[in-house]
Amino acid sequence: MHRVTKYTAITDIREGKKIMKLKNLKVRPKMMLKPKRRIGRKSRLVKKGRKEWRAGSISSQSEGYKAGWKDGYRDGRWIAVVGGVCKPKIAYVIPGCSISGGVAVILQHANRLKQRGYDVVLVSLDGNTQVSWHPVEVPIVTESRAPADRDIVIATFWATLGAARRIEAKKRFYFIQSDESRFYSPSSEQSKLAYQTYKTNDFTFLTMAGWLQRWLQRTFNKQAIYIPNGLDTSLMYEAEPLAPKGNKVRVLLEGPINVPYKGMSDAFAAVRDLNCEVWCVSSSGRPAASWRCDRFFESVSYETMKHIYSSCDILLKMSRVESFLYPPLEMMACGGVPVVADVTGTDEYLVNHYNSLVIPNDIRAAANAVQSLIADKSLREHLRAGGSETVKKWEWDRSIDLLEQALIRNV
Repeated sequence: MHRVTKYTAITDIREGKKIMKLKNLKVRPKMMLKPKRRIGRKSRLVKKGRKEWRAGSISSQSEGYKAGWKDGYRDGRWIAVVGGVCKPKIAYVIPGCSISGGVAVILQHANRLKQRGYDVVLVSLDGNTQVSWHPVEVPIVTESRAPADRDIVIATFWATLGAARRIEAKKRFYFIQSDESRFYSPSSEQSKLAYQTYKTNDFTFLTMAGWLQRWLQRTFNKQAIYIPNGLDTSLMYEAEPLAPKGNKVRVLLEGPINVPYKGMSDAFAAVRDLNCEVWCVSSSGRPAASWRCDRFFESVSYETMKHIYSSCDILLKMSRVESFLYPPLEMMACGGVPVVADVTGTDEYLVNHYNSLVIPNDIRAAANAVQSLIADKSLREHLRAGGSETVKKWEWDRSIDLLEQALIRNV
């Protein structure tokens, strides 16, 4: 054997740069060093390392960390994530940045995960990367600029699954916030495509409503992990009214007027003949000229919304398609009383005659319920008290605790 001095290029993982390191290697004369075999992401060694970690044969976190890095950056990092050595890097794929309750929930997830030390990015599919209506603490990028170093990617709407598959990641989740096939005509192509996404097998399902969890199990035999929504009481609380309350009870109608299943035309019909003041907030569309409306607001921010809620006594919601119904909970936080037509999601926190009036989805029933609150101040105060107690049970911290557990235990 002859002793031959060789210089080999080694990548310093911590600093991400190449350094030259002197090594004394024993080789046979006239023989070249055999190059190291490249190991693919799904190689047997990687799978073995992951199994060894889970089985406990790798005795320490540091050993597990080293066992991962020897197989390359992507596989090494993943074994480190599985072993709890580092936190996963996460990408949420959102349909866009426009005002919506679903996007607001994702912003809460992203902001709060970042506050707990996670590297989170939002990937927007509508080309818009600016959110002006809600606090956002994480980067928002288009799909073409989505980072390639994510450990986890989370789809958040049926139309985001394709992009979620295209973004390189080790694990994929589908956060289901409604039966989105109901957003369209039953015979439409969009409705059929949305429905098919609930049959997919390459995502782990998450959901934010008990009825959705039960529906997915019953209809598709799919288990979904329940991550309840929360209420950000730093954003929603009883604030200074935009206008002092007068002698008349003030009723708020909230929802996108241009979306028929939100039932805004029925809500306006219900209050048409009542002795009250009517305010309206819409993120899309304006009231018809024949509708009675004393004050109208369009596409308002969360900062303004709490002042609108705090200006009103009653909120009327007559939507025919919902998953959770945030506005009634927000109205409770701002000192008001909701009247809500019974729809999927009302059982999450609405309790009839305790914190709200839950009614059949009928114009006459809605008019009678609102009239009963106009006439009975003591009933309004009773429901306000129940709403105040309800709000205390819907803090975001417990939801993010459950989200962390779901992400870590299912990698």
